[in-house]
This record gives sequence, C-alpha cells and structure tokens, in this order.
Amino acid sequence: MGRKYFLKKRNLMIIRIISIGNKLNLSESKSIEYFIKQLPKNLQVEFINLKGQQNPKYTHQEVIKKESKLILSRILKKDFVIACDSTGDQINSSQFSKLILRCQKNYKTICFIIGGSFGLSQEIKDNSNMILSVSLLTFPHRLFRLILVEQIYRAHTIMNNMPYHK
Repeated sequence: MGRKYFLKKRNLMIIRIISIGNKLNLSESKSIEYFIKQLPKNLQVEFINLKGQQNPKYTHQEVIKKESKLILSRILKKDFVIACDSTGDQINSSQFSKLILRCQKNYKTICFIIGGSFGLSQEIKDNSNMILSVSLLTFPHRLFRLILVEQIYRAHTIMNNMPYHK
C-alpha cells in the first residue's frame, strides 16, 4: 500500500535532469544512487550532463546562448520542463511532491534544467512550464543535482506517507 501513488499507473515516469557542468565524482554518484535505488521501478531518473561553453573568447551572453542551444536540443515538446533558476517560484517539499504527482498524471517525462555558472537564457525560461527556485542560496552544480534527487525521493515518501519526509 505504501507505493500506491507511484505504482498506481504502471507506465514508466521519467525524470530527466539536464545540466551544464562536470560529471559527478564517485562519492557524489554514490550519494545520488542511494536515493535513486529507493524509488519505485516505474520511476526512472536520467542525467544528461552537457559540457559548459565557457571560454575567454566568449562573452557571458555568448556562453549562455551556446549552452542554451545544447539544452534545447535535449528537450522534447511533450516534456514538462522545469527550469531551475533563482528568479523562480519557491515551494516547500509538500508542494514539490504535489507537483511531481500532477506531472506524473499528465506527462511521461519531467525535465529539470540546471544552467551553467552564468545561468539560463531567457529563451529557456520562456519555454519552460515552470521556473523553480529551490533556494536563494547558490549551490555548486554537483551538490544541486544531489539535492534535487533527494527532493524527488522525499516527494515519493510524502506521497506514500513514509516516515522519511518528517
């Protein structure tokens, strides 16, 4: 009974995390894997790590434009796109779990976008279904990916009344 929400629909739900930045190191990968292994089998988390385009020859805007092009090439029209940006809406863990549940009912894929160190282009923000600010603090990309996966797991526990989320 504890898995009723995620297992109610047997369809595969994909959460794709597209980020600009370095690949995770071994300890970061193990930390993320810890949470992913606890998710139900019909919820799949995928990572697409794109190389940052920073170069002394490019202005900040040129870097953002190049990174934006890379990101946009990985998003499908049918995805529910959430851009992670400090200018976005802040929600708590309970609201996040409701967002995941709503998306699960209406979309096959939720796509979280994490921009490079210069941020996301306005084009990406304009083409997103939601702009989400997880915190007013600034996090390194590697740590933010872990925080995001932990919140996805926490959302699962909230939906299923499991004690972890308290």
